[in-house]
Amino acid sequence: MTGDREIVDAVRRVASLSPRERDVLHGLLAGRPNKLIAYQLEISVRTVEVHRARMMDRLGVRQLAEAIRLGVMAKLSVAPADK
Repeated sequence: MTGDREIVDAVRRVASLSPRERDVLHGLLAGRPNKLIAYQLEISVRTVEVHRARMMDRLGVRQLAEAIRLGVMAKLSVAPADK
């Protein structure tokens, strides 16, 4: 079971992300590939890759699974598909 401290830490880390990094995290939580995230946000795939790398750095994680875990613990909701 996840402790309250871990959840508070996850919320704090996710709150440190820029709005665009949060958008990318939402896309990743929804299982979308970088190309689809780029299309939906109307930015280039390379820009998504940069946001994703900065997001991982700010979250203090090295693996995508760790970022997803933090996102889920922070109770992020999946962005609507029509975005």
